[in-house]
Amino acid sequence: MTEKIADLALKFEALSYVWGSDALERRVDIECNGCIVSVGVNLASALTHLRHESESRLLWVDAICINQEDTRERSLQVQHMGDIYSSAKRVVVWLGEDRYDEAEQSFALIKTTNAYLIDKFLQYQGVDDIPPIPYHESIDAGPKKWDMVRRLMDSAWFNRVWVLQEIGLARSATIYYGKATMEWSHLVEFLLFVSSRADIATRIGTVNAGPIWDLFEDVWCSFGNEVTWRNELPLTRSLNKCSGNQSLLDILAVIRPHEATDQRDRIFAFLSHPVVAGTTQRETRRLFADYNKSLDEIYLEAAIYTLENAENPWTVLSSVDHKSDSPSLSGQRPSWVPRWDEGWYTYWLGYPTMWYRAGGNGSAPFNASFSESEVALNIQGTLVDTIFWCSRPFDDEELKLEHQVTGKPIQELWQKLEEQDQGTLYGQSSQDREYAFSLTTAAGRAADEGPAEDNPDLQKSVYQHYEDLLNWNEWSASVSTTKRPEIHRQVSETTLQVYARTYITNQRRALQNRRFFLTSKGYYGVGHRSLEVGDVCVVLRGANMPFILREAPAQGQTGEVSNCYRLIGESYVQGIMRGEIFDGQRDGLRLQSDVLGEERIAVI
Repeated sequence: MTEKIADLALKFEALSYVWGSDALERRVDIECNGCIVSVGVNLASALTHLRHESESRLLWVDAICINQEDTRERSLQVQHMGDIYSSAKRVVVWLGEDRYDEAEQSFALIKTTNAYLIDKFLQYQGVDDIPPIPYHESIDAGPKKWDMVRRLMDSAWFNRVWVLQEIGLARSATIYYGKATMEWSHLVEFLLFVSSRADIATRIGTVNAGPIWDLFEDVWCSFGNEVTWRNELPLTRSLNKCSGNQSLLDILAVIRPHEATDQRDRIFAFLSHPVVAGTTQRETRRLFADYNKSLDEIYLEAAIYTLENAENPWTVLSSVDHKSDSPSLSGQRPSWVPRWDEGWYTYWLGYPTMWYRAGGNGSAPFNASFSESEVALNIQGTLVDTIFWCSRPFDDEELKLEHQVTGKPIQELWQKLEEQDQGTLYGQSSQDREYAFSLTTAAGRAADEGPAEDNPDLQKSVYQHYEDLLNWNEWSASVSTTKRPEIHRQVSETTLQVYARTYITNQRRALQNRRFFLTSKGYYGVGHRSLEVGDVCVVLRGANMPFILREAPAQGQTGEVSNCYRLIGESYVQGIMRGEIFDGQRDGLRLQSDVLGEERIAVI
């Protein structure tokens, strides 16, 4: 039976579920429209629970409505997934069987907590204005009580790529967890409250609220659909703002931790998103689902699409995050094409909204051309310097405060750096160089995300408080007020201590899975863990971030070195992040005066 979506709009429900890792091995035969159809165990369970006793129910289910054996049909139908889920009167979210017989209790706990918090939200006209919540008031405390919600959030459904578009486009949605049901908006409202308020999070404990906040803000709101579950409850409605600034790369970065059985679906699952489905004046090509194409072909097409259509096309290069044994590093595929199937290893520094402007503050755009014959990206840039020395990679755990207190990894790094004796680019004294070091290890970020170098006295005080924090030594106990820097008369002691902890957060963003490096001319920087001594740092006009490249043999001329390079990843380099290479030097910085010319670079 074939039906047109337009004829059935708001007359059917669409199922959002997980196939299951054993969907192909464990099958159940069901009868559908007089035919016997073999489906996975989880789907069979969902259909059993969803079936009405006395009336028919019209459902759209991908495993039944699409011939999964026909790649042409799959490709065509995937192109219509957005229309299907946005036309359904309701999206039904199936989380699976209620194995612990606690779904009803879990949903009741969430709705009771929501009722209390919504009342406070409306009373005080905002989530931030709600006074600290006393322990005797109506939020059930204790980890045991909330364990059932944690188990709910451990459902495999929350980890899958396809469900993000399905729920994002939904007009309304209902969760089915065994026999229990709850409106999807109640779960999101609750998790947004937990993410918004530390006092609520402390009472409840970890319930995976942070990732839901990120998905809500960066993915679901960006769909921009007017009729949506996001307008059903007050906190969710107040946060339902579509900035219109998201790009396909932003979305692909957020969903990297999610899972896909077919890694091509990381692209296909968002073909109905406005950033892809919408047309623009400058658009030169479209992305289409095609399961006859290889994964490499699909990712290459997505990268080229972004280069040709994104407002900040250089972010394609910032999105590259190689795993240590990635074939992209050995020439088996283009190094400049992001591999969204390889997981997430580093915090993306190159957000266009950040203040970094390494490629200049002028109007000159980032220009890149793609050579199909060589699968190479041709760009214009300036080779700034060669990496002379680099540290080991840092992991997130050792950068947490408790581990820095015992391990002192940053202090050890500073000592090793000083042993290199690579000139006086940042000043003659050790204090001047350590100040530049303190900026570099946090990628130049102040507590407010702005340039820390704009207020050197504050940065030095924050760094001193950071070091005292590692020694469990408060300034109030060790330094008299008269000996403190002038900044202490402008910023309170409490504020400086908060800034010191924020400085550690910025260190973790800058250094996780990255190496600190020193160039031949003496520049300090941080770059991807894959970088090596001998790699080069390049600044591309119009690109906000510097990048690390590795010289490679020209294609077809093994062993012969040319201006071909492989992309290692984005970097931060102290002293060149605000256009100094192209716009000239700023006062107060002792930078190299070399006149650096631009050249054509082929990245393969």
